[in-house]
Formats: sequence, C-alpha cells, structure tokens
Amino acid sequence: MSKPLATIASVNACLELVLLDADLVESWEPLDEDSDGEDIGGHPQKVIELHEEDDDFVAGPLTVGSGAALVLTLEGATGEAEVRRLGDGTLALLEPPREWWDDADNFGKRKADVAALFEDALGPAPKAGKEKQVGKVSVRSTKLVVFDSNADMGGVAKAAKKATEGKVVPFGEDDAGVVLGLTAGEYVVARRVIEPKWADGSTLVVAYLRPA
Repeated sequence: MSKPLATIASVNACLELVLLDADLVESWEPLDEDSDGEDIGGHPQKVIELHEEDDDFVAGPLTVGSGAALVLTLEGATGEAEVRRLGDGTLALLEPPREWWDDADNFGKRKADVAALFEDALGPAPKAGKEKQVGKVSVRSTKLVVFDSNADMGGVAKAAKKATEGKVVPFGEDDAGVVLGLTAGEYVVARRVIEPKWADGSTLVVAYLRPA
C-alpha cells in the first residue's frame, strides 16, 4: 500500500477534528489560556461544550465568523489519523493509521487481516448501512483546513497557498493539521466504524469526504 498523503495528530487520544474553509481561518478563536474562571474561551472550549451537551457526540456544526465549521470526532486508540485518497477521488481520514496496525506490538503478525481491513476501508463505497452521514461542510475558497481543535494555527496561511486542487499540504508542529485543495462546493462527511473480530476490541474509524 502507498504511503498516506499526510497525518494529523492530537494532544490526547480523542482526535477532535475541525473542518473549516480556509477563508474562515482568520475568524477562528484560539484558546484563551489567560482568562479568568473556568470559561477559558476560544473555539476549542466551544468544541468541548459540544461534547458536554451530547455524550454520544461524533459530529456537529460550529459557528466561525460568518460561516460554519464541522467538528468531527474520530474515536480511536492513538489520537493520530492519516489522510488517504480512494480510487474515486474521495478523501478518507483513518484512525488509528496503518502504521499502528502494522506495528509488531499491535497486529503486525496478522498481515493478511490488516491488509484486508484497509482494502475494505479504502475500497469502493461501502454498502448501505456500513457508514453514516454525519454532516456537510462548505468549501467556497477551494481550500479546506482540517486540524485538531487544540492545534496552533501558525503556518496554515503558507500551507493554504501551496494547496492547489488535488494537493494535501501539512502545517504546524507535530502534524497539527492539513490543508486540502478541493473543487469549490459542498462536501458530505460520512463516518464508519469497523470492528474486526480478530482485533481484541480495537476499531478502525474512517471519515469519508465526498462532493455533495
């Protein structure tokens, strides 16, 4: 299998991703660590509040400036996801990444099973019922920024300039996020959880990004 296009890492095991049109980046409010009281403010705090309102939260909209972002949780084991492209052009975010599954301390001895798992996840569109649509995101600027909610947004502007259509450009320290070069329009995000019987309770969580 070819290498992933990029990786995205979180500061904790719960990867809380934000999908945001590049034109709205200037309206993103970073965490205010110096504010008084429990309400430390900023959009990362608002992401936490979405979780507090819904124990089963996996995705939801978040107002950012004059637009909206889609908040998406990938519940996995590592807090690290990889970006891959399917044969039909669909972009997929997978957690844990293939490298984790191939590790000798995890499932490296089950090479055939791991290969089959990723062939299933990255193959033709799954049959009805195997994935669930969790939201939509507007990409008017042709550039979609995908990042962990706690990430430092430094470097995103430079990455966005390089992210022409079809390119995936990383930014930030420790794989904070990526900028996806896309055709302008609306995109549907679907989420799928695969629970292999041989994986001792470990799951592969996949988010698919497709034109609406």
